[in-house]
Amino acid sequence: MSSIEGLKPLPFLGGYNAAELWPTVNLAGLSWGLLILAPRWRHTPAITLASPVIHAVIYGLSLASLIANNAADEDDAAAGGDMMTFEGVIEIFQDPNGVFVGWFHFCVYDVLVGRWIALDSVERGASVKFHALVMVPILLMAMMFAPVGWLFYVAIVRQLFLKPVASSDKSKSE
Repeated sequence: MSSIEGLKPLPFLGGYNAAELWPTVNLAGLSWGLLILAPRWRHTPAITLASPVIHAVIYGLSLASLIANNAADEDDAAAGGDMMTFEGVIEIFQDPNGVFVGWFHFCVYDVLVGRWIALDSVERGASVKFHALVMVPILLMAMMFAPVGWLFYVAIVRQLFLKPVASSDKSKSE
């Protein structure tokens, strides 16, 4: 059992708590590994969707559990947290389950951003050497700072170094 103060079971996840479910966050590492090391492998597109899908399910059930727990306990730090105010968001993240839900939100979107970057670069003809020298740092940036990695890729790398996708293929990538 975890010694984290305020940690409550997540009823829609079998009563497990966030600390017990935390190791599932490591599934994102498999996706990142494939995006960095094997973006051209034919199974990479399918496998790299596994962690976002699994994490999205955990996220949704955790969010529902957080709402259910908070509805039952008005004194809870995240109860009544208002996502539209800075103070409300701080209040939500004072709850360990609120942090858990937020982190899984990041896990889903960061992997999806990295996945799009890697697969788009392959579709646009990035060579293996280009991937190693340019795309790996961009993907690492996306893994740690998704909006910045995405911006670097879209505004600089994609515009200056990669070829456009043929118009008949555009609908696939956008």
